[in-house]
Amino acid sequence: MNKTKSKPAAEESEATLPVDLRKALAAAPVAKAQWRDLTPIARRDFISWIDSAKQPETHRRRIEKACSMLAAGKRRP
Repeated sequence: MNKTKSKPAAEESEATLPVDLRKALAAAPVAKAQWRDLTPIARRDFISWIDSAKQPETHRRRIEKACSMLAAGKRRP
């Protein structure tokens, strides 16, 4: 029988938090608390959504929107 080992969910690599998002979360304690409560997959979704912006202005707006969404209790972008 072929036994394969898969990584447990806790060992999956988590996406790197961009510096500008880290700063925005530091300035918004409610959003930061919600961020800490998210699953790694939900965090990765937010980071991917923010990083997919092609223009710097869009990137900045998405960070602002992400913080307001998190503060409102939203768990996905």
